[in-house]
Amino acid sequence: KKVDAVISQTASNATRGDTIWNHLSDSIEDFGNFTPFFFHVPRNGGQTIKDIVGQCLEKIQASEVGIRDGHNEDTQLQTVIIDEMKYVNVDTSSKEGIERAAVMGFEHQQLAEMVTSSYFLNAAKYLFSADRQGRAFIMLRHPIDRAVSMFHYQKSIGALDEKLSLEEYARGNGIENNWIVRFLTNAMEGELKKSHLDQAKKILSKKFLVGFLDDADESLRRLMKYNGWHYDEDETKALTQEDCVKKHVKEGSNSNPNEYEMPRKGSQSHALLSWQTQYDIKLYEFSKQLFEIQTKQYGSKERKKEIKKREKEKNKAKQKL
Repeated sequence: KKVDAVISQTASNATRGDTIWNHLSDSIEDFGNFTPFFFHVPRNGGQTIKDIVGQCLEKIQASEVGIRDGHNEDTQLQTVIIDEMKYVNVDTSSKEGIERAAVMGFEHQQLAEMVTSSYFLNAAKYLFSADRQGRAFIMLRHPIDRAVSMFHYQKSIGALDEKLSLEEYARGNGIENNWIVRFLTNAMEGELKKSHLDQAKKILSKKFLVGFLDDADESLRRLMKYNGWHYDEDETKALTQEDCVKKHVKEGSNSNPNEYEMPRKGSQSHALLSWQTQYDIKLYEFSKQLFEIQTKQYGSKERKKEIKKREKEKNKAKQKL
């Protein structure tokens, strides 16, 4: 009910003058001239999604890769091959790169079949338009899991002192505070308020398909349907693509090289991480509800059957009472 109320409120508040609403398609629409837009949250399975789209589905991507091999000096947009995958010669991972892409006519030429960026508002403003909309989606994991993964990843690449403890990190020595809510609402500094969380909920409910790292297979099926992606018409190639997707889902990309333990609930580290990610946790819980609502339109047949089965079992249990 809470999610339905937010969706209703969002629809009534949306105006054609707001570039966020103009430049991104509504998530309930299943048609239109749009380009898939992956809002990349670091350590949330982003590299896996990009590898699936590039290696398995062979789509042309706009990400941070396209300016490699000297293509940052290019003056005209083109598709380039880098590491056997296709990219537009832009960098959508930075504000400067997004603005460069816009100046080069990115939105008009529509070369990319998926845009990836962590700068949600900048990408929405400069890379899409009301006539050539973005189709936004996001992959999520529990914010505490993400924070711990980020801690160990940064240590593995030398970005954090080897002696730094998780508790010290969670106290503010390198940790990101409510990353998703801040990047969705552009509240990069200062204290967050409930209004920022409410705004983030509205954006997700109206403009995003949500997926989850711990439900990756189902999420990938939804992404395929949502973005109008299909396996090749050739049966042999289609099987190869499907196997490629399954492999990436199972193994993941850019995973932490070493295993690590999660902090115990009740520990100081867990309490500090909970405080640092409190708004992201609330957004995560909201997104779980949104995921269930989106099952009706984008869920797999298998998931819909599971839900019907659970509902029947609940009804039987009620009748016995």
